[in-house]
Amino acid sequence: MLLRASSEAIGQEVDASAVVGGGDPGIAHGAALAAYATAAHEGSALAEATDAVRAAVGDDGWVEAAMTVAVFNGLVRTADASGIPLDAGVVSATADDRERLGFGRYAGSANSDLTIAGGATPHPDRFN
Repeated sequence: MLLRASSEAIGQEVDASAVVGGGDPGIAHGAALAAYATAAHEGSALAEATDAVRAAVGDDGWVEAAMTVAVFNGLVRTADASGIPLDAGVVSATADDRERLGFGRYAGSANSDLTIAGGATPHPDRFN
């Protein structure tokens, strides 16, 4: 499962599948950062992951990593709690990548009807 994405923001190609599959996404200290994000999300082995990421990027880098994890955690929780569906364009444009990365296994995927080709329909029971 390899999904490579070029990012002008960081000026290099990264392996996005490492975000959900583990491993090294192809950026400096990527394996330690990905392991830290996973540990912070799952709440397991966090002390070890924190030590590893601090050793790799220093205290300032660890604080940035912790803030990034916190922001994304909050955004996902807000979207899930609100029942925000993906819009039709995003559903269509990301279908292959979502399948390769296994995003359908996450609870938040229930907020979008990802089976309708070319469009997303909110689940009616979430808006009653």
